[in-house]
Amino acid sequence: MQAPEMPVLPLRDIKLPPEPGFWPLAPGWWVLIALLSIVLLWVIFKWFGHLRKKRRWQEIDQQLSAIEFAFQQNGDKKQLLADLSVFLRRFVKFQLQQSHAVTLTGQKWIDHLNQLQEQKLFAPYATVLGDGVYQQNPDFDADGLLQATRQFIQHQVMNPPKETKAVKSEVQDV
Repeated sequence: MQAPEMPVLPLRDIKLPPEPGFWPLAPGWWVLIALLSIVLLWVIFKWFGHLRKKRRWQEIDQQLSAIEFAFQQNGDKKQLLADLSVFLRRFVKFQLQQSHAVTLTGQKWIDHLNQLQEQKLFAPYATVLGDGVYQQNPDFDADGLLQATRQFIQHQVMNPPKETKAVKSEVQDV
C-alpha cells in the first residue's frame, strides 16, 4: 500500500538572528571600562599633583639658590643666617600654612622645624639659627646649614607628611 501523499505546507525559511555586534557591550565590559576609567583618572590626578609639586620645588629651589649665590658672592654668614631665617619662616607660613608658628623664637622655633621631619636636620644649628643673627661674627658650617635647609624644604614640598596632632596642637597653643 502506498503512503498517502502529504500536502505541502507553505513554510518559510528559517531566518537566523544577526550575529551579535560589537555594540552594545555586555555588562562585564561596562564594569571593566568604568574601572579602567577610574584608574586612569587617578593616575592623571597623581601625575598632575607630582608636576605641581615639582614646579613648586623648582621655584622654591631658585629662591634658595639665590640666597646661596648671594652668600658665595659676599661670604657674609650673618646675612646668610638672616636670609635663611626669613626664608624658613616664609616657607612655614605660606607653604605649610602654619602662620602662628612663625612667632616662635629660639629653641622653640628650632624644635618646631625639627618636629616637622623625622630627621633632626636643624639640631646642630639650633644655637646659631636662634642667636647667630645677633652675633658680630657667627661661626658655623654654612654649607651644612644650606644643605639641611634644602633637604628640609625638598622633603616638605615633595613628600609632605600627614599633619600630626602634636604639630597641630603646638601651633594652636602659640
